[in-house]
Amino acid sequence: MSKPRKPADEQEMRLRVEARLHDGVIPVPFLGKTWLTRGAAYWRRRAGAVVVMVLALALVGGMTVGFTIGIVGDGSDAIRIALAVLYDLTVVAGVRTGLRKIAAAPLDDRRGGPGTHVPNGLLAFVLAPFGTGLVLTILLAMFGRDFIGERRARELSHPKPR
Repeated sequence: MSKPRKPADEQEMRLRVEARLHDGVIPVPFLGKTWLTRGAAYWRRRAGAVVVMVLALALVGGMTVGFTIGIVGDGSDAIRIALAVLYDLTVVAGVRTGLRKIAAAPLDDRRGGPGTHVPNGLLAFVLAPFGTGLVLTILLAMFGRDFIGERRARELSHPKPR
């Protein structure tokens, strides 16, 4: 069962509150308020965000490939190959989650501050393809003209007269 989606009006209201709290400018994930001027700080942060996501993709993608190779083994058993394919299909769930995060940006639904999670072996095995899909989706979205959430933040930070 999926989480109920927040109405667009509630999201817009939350963004307008964020704008009021930050001198009329909505902070964007990774970029803060630097997106407004697109100066040197903006490009450093944007390049840094891409580097972080590439490293994360290398980590979780490498884990996914390694686990898949381990599942397949010598490749002579059809059941093992089918299990590897099913295992790798969890990438789709990660992509779906990534698309939802991109659509909601610059809103952040985390409760409290950011947390650090160190998965144990079994959890890493289960989450590697999901994380691969999530990170890959977000990484690809970073290469657009506007960074993730930047266009929406610009529109709501400087509303057009009605």
